[in-house]
Amino acid sequence: MQLISHHVRCPMYRLAQNYASTAEERKQKAKAPLVDSTLLRFLSSQKDSGSNKNGNVPTTTRIDDGLSQNNRVVEVDLPTFTAENIVESSSEKVTQTAIQEDKPIDISWLSQYNTQRVALKLQALGVDSDVSLNAGEVVQDYVLARVTRSRIRRFLQERDALWESGKYSSSVGSDRKGIIESMSPAAASSYDIDGVINVMTEYGLTGNDIAVVFTHTPSVVMMRARTIESDDSIQTDESGDDKQQRQSFALDKTLDFAFVGLLSDTLKLRRYDARKVLRGTPGLLTSKGSASAIQVVDLMVSLGSSTNAIARDKARLPTLLCRSPALIFRLVAFLSSAQLKVPLSAIGPILRQRQSADLLDAVAPVKRPLTLNDAISSKNMTLNTDSEIRGYFKLDNTIRQQKIDENYRTMEATANILKRSAGIRDFRQILSSHPDALFRHNVTNIHKMVFFLRNDVGMTKDDISKAIQTFPTLLEHDVSRIKDIVKFLHLIEVDEDDLPSILRSFPATLMLDVEKDMIPVVQFLRGIGVRNIGRFVTRLPPVLGYSVEHDLKPKWDFLREVCQFDYFEVVRFPAYFSYPLERVIKMRYEYLRDCKKIPIQLARVDDVLRFGDRDFATEIALDNDKGAAFAKFVEKRSSSSQHPVRKRRKTQQQRSKKKKKSIEQQ
Repeated sequence: MQLISHHVRCPMYRLAQNYASTAEERKQKAKAPLVDSTLLRFLSSQKDSGSNKNGNVPTTTRIDDGLSQNNRVVEVDLPTFTAENIVESSSEKVTQTAIQEDKPIDISWLSQYNTQRVALKLQALGVDSDVSLNAGEVVQDYVLARVTRSRIRRFLQERDALWESGKYSSSVGSDRKGIIESMSPAAASSYDIDGVINVMTEYGLTGNDIAVVFTHTPSVVMMRARTIESDDSIQTDESGDDKQQRQSFALDKTLDFAFVGLLSDTLKLRRYDARKVLRGTPGLLTSKGSASAIQVVDLMVSLGSSTNAIARDKARLPTLLCRSPALIFRLVAFLSSAQLKVPLSAIGPILRQRQSADLLDAVAPVKRPLTLNDAISSKNMTLNTDSEIRGYFKLDNTIRQQKIDENYRTMEATANILKRSAGIRDFRQILSSHPDALFRHNVTNIHKMVFFLRNDVGMTKDDISKAIQTFPTLLEHDVSRIKDIVKFLHLIEVDEDDLPSILRSFPATLMLDVEKDMIPVVQFLRGIGVRNIGRFVTRLPPVLGYSVEHDLKPKWDFLREVCQFDYFEVVRFPAYFSYPLERVIKMRYEYLRDCKKIPIQLARVDDVLRFGDRDFATEIALDNDKGAAFAKFVEKRSSSSQHPVRKRRKTQQQRSKKKKKSIEQQ
């Protein structure tokens, strides 16, 4: 590459290339350079005309053409608008009182997007001064940047046309009307921020709603406020941004589609909730954003999710509506492919649940607008050169797409390992409980774990498949941790032949911590007299995950009170520790003791607990009413014990309802 670049820079090499070119290539017309003296004079004329005519203080804006090394950055002077010069006459001032009065004033269209004027308009709607000024600054920066790009683009197009026609000369007049035409009052017919604000308030949006929308989507301020019924053609940008508004809706139509049609009618959101979603959904009021959100909802409905289910999770709804329907469709195609075979009707409920947020962020991330100030302030970055600035902004596109493709490759590799090595056939069950199971984990670690369980533990492919489908979180843990757990089970004398069935039926055992979970349980069992720990654990594998303080000790203390041979009963029936203490154990012993007057000290624990409620009442309590008396006792005892909790819950619900009503009224 260095040799080639050296030849390209060499004049003799270029001369030889010209002579070697064909006659047809020599006849081709040369293209105009992107940056030349005429362009620089044009930019200088914009500076002079803008500052002399309006009396504004110039502000320098940097424009990067991204090509030339020597003339890469061009400085353009644009006017900075203030509250004193937003009208055509520099001596006339715009105050908040004048804004509140609906008197027509002759304001240039560009001046109406001045920071102070936008802030005063929002303050008249009750917006805080800091919030309104921030929104005004965002609006002015966006409009100035857009006008600058459009004027430079139009100049280059006109210059290229003159170059191709053979009429181009460096002495061609450089003033293309530029800022003078852009700030003319005649251009106000295309853009009107007052009309935009009026339309938004007519649809029920508050000043705070409008300020938030202007901050995260400043392009809304340059939309046509109302649809023109008599004119089918959409006017183009007077400032030179041709075709910017073509094939786009007016603001009132996007409000009908997004705010009224989608949020209120389709999703059945209340006005307060719809406004809240609108504040958290950048671009929903643009034609592209509203169409994209409607496609997302239609896609989710076609995948088995109802509109009520989509609207139920109001916290995640704004993020869902901002996602790209094309990226979601790519994920649907991957999940329903021949490799995974997830039914389409099951994909919607999978993507709708909260656990799927990480999966969607990995393959269908929300594209949020990036600003250089945000990058510097949030990440403490120092961007000194043009290459560093361009490198940062490329992260939003190139690297973003690379990350998506990398996540898909990871998911595909994980699916292949689980399908071939572990024998997984039903990915629907895994993704329903663990949606990010395919992209969060190390493929090499999964392969080692499957190899260890098959060759060292003795589990079959079906055993491993059942264990992973029952407990997909197993894929998160390192194989070294699983080896430590198996080693500990061998130390407490769990039979090697029983180990595969234990791990197949209770795969959560492999998720426990030896020091925090297993050792305290083993010490407790030895403390109450259990000698053969391995046999006890084999008969009740979940016991290793029980809490000694909250489960084992309270149940053991109660059994010592009601049973004469407590130790023998526990050893003979280890499942005693698996029953709920209040709802089952105490309930049945109290019924036998208080209602049936049966001596409970001699009752066998397995007889009291192993039957269902009806069989317990007829076989053990000897009731002749098919369990009606015991059912009544259970209901009475449950209501008395849960009454304070229910009362507290009801009070909290009433308070939350009152709070929502007060917010809606405001």
